[in-house]
Amino acid sequence: MVQNSVSNYFSQQNLKLVGLTMIWLGYFLPWVPHHAAALSMGAYDLAAWVMLLPQVQDGSIAISRFHFLALMSLAIVLTFEVSLQGGVWRWLLLIVGLGIMMLMPSYPDILYFRTDLMVQSQIVLVGATLLMTVLLWYLRNRRWMKIVQAIIAALVGYGALRALLLIRPAVGILYGIMPKIGLGWYVTLLGCMFVFVSIIFDSRLRSNERE
Repeated sequence: MVQNSVSNYFSQQNLKLVGLTMIWLGYFLPWVPHHAAALSMGAYDLAAWVMLLPQVQDGSIAISRFHFLALMSLAIVLTFEVSLQGGVWRWLLLIVGLGIMMLMPSYPDILYFRTDLMVQSQIVLVGATLLMTVLLWYLRNRRWMKIVQAIIAALVGYGALRALLLIRPAVGILYGIMPKIGLGWYVTLLGCMFVFVSIIFDSRLRSNERE
C-alpha cells in the first residue's frame, strides 16, 4: 500500500512538472504566428500589445493584459511550490525571481504608478503573486489549498486561452488575414490540463492517505 502511494505521488509530481514546463514554454512560444517574426506574438507579447487594440480600448472586447499576465503569475506560484522540495529544485527560485521581474510594469510605464490605474493593477498582481507564494509556504500540505489551486489554475488558464480567441478576429483585421492559432496556445492548453489533473490527483491522494 505504501509502495502504491509512493508510486502515485511520483506519477502526480511528474505530471505536474511536465504541465508546468509546458506552461512556461507555451507562454513564450507564438500564440499568434506570422511569417514575419516581428509580428509573431506569444502570451507575454500579447499582454503588452492587447491594450492597443481599438476593440479592447472601447470595451467591445472585454479583456485586458491581465488575462495573459495572470498565466505567468500562476506559473511563478507553481514553480515556487516545486522549489520547496529542496535540493536541486531550489534552483527553480531563479526562474521565480526572473518571472516576478517580468511581471513588473516595464519602464517607463512604472513611472506613472501614481496615476495609471493599469500600472497600479499590475503592481497589485505582483503583490498577489508574492502573497500566494507565502501562503503556499505554510499551507501547501492542506487539502483545501490543493482544491483552491486547481480552481485557480482552471480559471486562469481558461481566461488566457479564451482571450486569444476573442481578439483573434481583431488581429485578423490588422493583419489582413485571420491568423492561425499558434503552437504556444496549444502547448499552454495541454500544460494547464496536466497541472489541473495533477493537482486534483494529489488532493485525492492526500484524502485517501488520511482515510
